[in-house]
Amino acid sequence: MTKPRNQEQTQSALSRVGQSVVRFLRRINSPAYPGSPPAWTNGMLMAVVLIFFLILLIHPYDALLSRTLSTYEPLNGVRHLTDIGLSQWYLIPAFVIGVCLIGIDWRNIARDRRMRFGLVYAQATFAFWAIALSGILTNIAKFLIGRARPKFIDTLGANSFSPFEAGYNFASFPSGHSTTMGAVGGVLALWFPRWRTPIILATMFIALTRVFARAHYPTDVVAGYTLGFLFTIVLARFLAGRRTAFVFGKSHFWPSMRFGERFW
Repeated sequence: MTKPRNQEQTQSALSRVGQSVVRFLRRINSPAYPGSPPAWTNGMLMAVVLIFFLILLIHPYDALLSRTLSTYEPLNGVRHLTDIGLSQWYLIPAFVIGVCLIGIDWRNIARDRRMRFGLVYAQATFAFWAIALSGILTNIAKFLIGRARPKFIDTLGANSFSPFEAGYNFASFPSGHSTTMGAVGGVLALWFPRWRTPIILATMFIALTRVFARAHYPTDVVAGYTLGFLFTIVLARFLAGRRTAFVFGKSHFWPSMRFGERFW
């Protein structure tokens, strides 16, 4: 008795998905190519130290900055931009693209189209994991730190912490929206190197709207954006060392997208 055609196609697609996942896991678990720059650099360590001291410097003024920026009338018009930092705007499309492409029988597609599909699949997968994993790290930090939101500034103050307190009220540090914008800024900066500076500035501004909306303190935003951005760059460098999705080119810091990626 022969299987229905649609059942055979489903099993074939699932088999291709499984094979693609196995090949991908083997590649990222393999050691980096000889001579590849490390994923984490001394420059990144120095940046983290500088950001840490910046947070210490700004922290005493968190309450003042939060009150000032959240009540400044000219900023009312940009507060609605804060929802651009919601992670689902980026995770859902990246996930859908990855799932749709991974199940295709690429062997029956022309070579040039396979190359394009490979590039799109690799970058969609990269964007998904950059945003998702950095968001998970932020949520863990929120739970461990338990900083009260700015809405409690008049009752608890800006220095109120309740570690291991689940829920929204004590999840101010670091900012999740800002982490997402840091990751998105990192992804777009890698995809569009010519527009790197305006991309970073624009995503920083969107992250800052969390202060305008009185959802976070400035230090929450700085920490969240830094986490998302650095995690994304480190992930791209890790993959570049294994020549997956990215490769190292002339720049030893910014990896370039790898064209002609194979996932079939």
